[in-house]
Amino acid sequence: MSSGVRRNQRRHLLAISAMLLVFGLLLTSIGTTLLVRPVYEDRVLFVGVDVGYGDEEDVYRIADATRGFANLIIIGSTRVTSNTSKLIAVCDYLYQRGFYFIVYVGYAGIVFPPRGPDASFFENATRRWGNRCLGAYLFDEVGGKQMDYEIDNPDKLVSRADNTSDAARHFIINMNTFLFLEKQIFYSPPSNLKLYTSDYALYWYDFLSGYNTVLCEFVGEPRGTQNRQVAIALDRGAAKTLGKSWGTIITYHPADDGLEDGTQLYSDMVLAWQSGARYIVVFDGNSTPSGQYGVLMQEHLDAMKKFWDKTNGGQRCDEFPADVAYVLPADYGYGFRGPQDNIWGLWPSDSFSTKIWNDTSTLLTKYAGKIDIVYEEKTHNAPVDLPYRTLIFWNGTTIQR
Repeated sequence: MSSGVRRNQRRHLLAISAMLLVFGLLLTSIGTTLLVRPVYEDRVLFVGVDVGYGDEEDVYRIADATRGFANLIIIGSTRVTSNTSKLIAVCDYLYQRGFYFIVYVGYAGIVFPPRGPDASFFENATRRWGNRCLGAYLFDEVGGKQMDYEIDNPDKLVSRADNTSDAARHFIINMNTFLFLEKQIFYSPPSNLKLYTSDYALYWYDFLSGYNTVLCEFVGEPRGTQNRQVAIALDRGAAKTLGKSWGTIITYHPADDGLEDGTQLYSDMVLAWQSGARYIVVFDGNSTPSGQYGVLMQEHLDAMKKFWDKTNGGQRCDEFPADVAYVLPADYGYGFRGPQDNIWGLWPSDSFSTKIWNDTSTLLTKYAGKIDIVYEEKTHNAPVDLPYRTLIFWNGTTIQR
């Protein structure tokens, strides 16, 4: 697609955003006055694979290979999800074998129309498969793209802002608008359709934008060097405070050949489980000539089975084990990938970024990972209830309850 066409599409979408601005502000306003506590129907731990490549036969192979120690498949290939008859057959197959499933809807960036099933698919899914169809996976890494993409990239939700509060407000309004268009114009979903995504930054703002579940990414070594405890603290803290659910997706850097080894995979799954994740997903990418199951090898399947046995067939651990929170200033969209990470993908790091990074490292060590990272406000002066016994604020203030 030419840059001129993409710019025109972006201008068109911005025009739509302007028309729906009142709607977006209304959603934000509603979100600032209501605090929804996390309520789960059961103690199910969702463990499975995101099949992000291939055709229906590849989904069948992964389902058969993991049956008995997984209960979730994310149907992640648009070759399947953009063909409704094929997708229905795949969902029937998974349903008959006891799997829950999530349907990915693809895009050429954040532009429309979507690459997904027919408009009535999600509405009919509830009648056909009940709660086994968990929801829709829409867009991907919107927070990460905001942090890393160039200013003129159409996938960057906010390309300029007056300050951090302005950036937060426009990020939420723009994403609210896209999700509204998705649910109300291109599809006719049930009102309770849950929305999923994965990300590696700005989880708090993903949730405020309308997502029910955000999967924080564990990226395999060595290129994907990251602090998993930081990702957990940010995602879990946002979910607990904003009344949502969270999980992890274990993936790999595009420049790597594939997933981390089975020993590390098992360790990452256990860490996510002990940290209270409700979803633990392994990403399975493009297959290789020698790969029967994409990038999944036997050692990975063995690790998943070992994990399933450890959790007694998918029993959840403590939902939210942390009772201490490090509280950030409102709207300070720092990336948390090191002391020099940027702010909202718009401004370079500053001395305050270094302080926050150092504080976080110290507190994670002190509390052995049993600490969350939250914001003192939802966004733009909107109040939020922080459900923790100990609050350690960015300015040095500590409150014990």
